Parts: sequence; structure tokens; C-alpha cells
Amino acid sequence: MLLGDANGVTIEGSLNYDLSLPKEIELKEDDWVEILNFDLRYVFELHRTTKHKYTIKFNESTLFRKIQPVNGSNFLCCANFRGIKRGLYHPMYCIDLCGALVRVGDLIATKLAQPANIYNSIIYSLEFSLINLGYTHIQCVAYVALAHRLNAFWRSNTADVVVCALRLWRIEWGAGGFNSVTNMEGGSDILFDSDIPKIQFFKSQIPSIDL
Repeated sequence: MLLGDANGVTIEGSLNYDLSLPKEIELKEDDWVEILNFDLRYVFELHRTTKHKYTIKFNESTLFRKIQPVNGSNFLCCANFRGIKRGLYHPMYCIDLCGALVRVGDLIATKLAQPANIYNSIIYSLEFSLINLGYTHIQCVAYVALAHRLNAFWRSNTADVVVCALRLWRIEWGAGGFNSVTNMEGGSDILFDSDIPKIQFFKSQIPSIDL
């Protein structure tokens, strides 16, 4: 999970598989909680959801107490499209993006050969692009659950323009430079909520955009 404080600083938090939250505590997105008694560990993962050098590890003595919201932040910090293509964002750190959906492809099923298994795994993907207010396109690829979710939303939506925010997506580079941004299973998200300020602002500018 990703935790954010009143100053907008974010840090990863995780619960070991052999631990569970108290029955009276049910954490939901946007809940504010006071957390006591936890461990801090250095982050060594190749891809990170935050630039914080530590991650929080909850233990048997960790205490959670729900509190009133400190602010209404959704902790979205959208990256600059041109900056991504120019390599100004380190691919180690995940980014947020906001833009209009264009060039949405078909859901593709790809078989992954596994020599040690008589059954081949199937992974689903969906290619699409986002366009910003400056007409810059960013190539994106959604995998697995998010690919299915985006495909279902796109096929059932009747709006002329669909604006979304990508939360915590990974930058992919190749030999020729920037390739695309992709999601991390279990860590990334795609948001269509019109209450998000970034989406509201983008939609307010749509009449001046020729998509």
C-alpha cells in the first residue's frame, strides 16, 4: 500500500503474509489513520512507487487508529509528457499521468511458454495512448486486470472524450529510447473519477482541443 502524510510525502507500507489487521479496522482508499509501532526498512526494489528511501513494515505490535481527514489530497503528481520522452524522469520511479484516451487498441491474449509446465500461461494486454493539452502523445500498455478493466470501460463508454489519470505507472525504455508506460500488477491504477481536480481541469479545457 502507499501512504501519504499531511505534507504530501508518500511512503510504501506492507503487511507480512502471516499478519492481519484487527477485525475492527478496515482500511479503504483515502482513509486517514494514525499508525504507531512499526519498522522501517531500506527499499531495494528495482521499480519503486515512491522516491522515499524507506518502506514501512507493520508488525505484531503495530496500532492503527482512524482519524479525521487532514486534507483532501489524492496525492496525484502528474508527470510532464515531453519530460518523459526526453528522459527527465528516472525509470526506477513510478509516475502519474493525466490525459485523454486515444488510439485504444484491442485486448490481446499472449501465450507465455513455460518449459516446466505443460500448461502455457496467458497474459492479456491493451495498447492505448494518452494525449495532453499540448497535443503530445504518450504510448501506454495495460496488462492483466487493468487491461480487462480499461477494455470494458472503453467499449461501454459513449462519451466523445474520455479523460483518465494513471496512478503509479512504470516507464519502459528500449534501445531506441522511450517505449511506453506500463502498469505494475497490484500497484498501479487507472482512474476515471470526474471529481479528481486534474481530470476536472483537463475536461474544462476540452472545447479548445481538437482530438
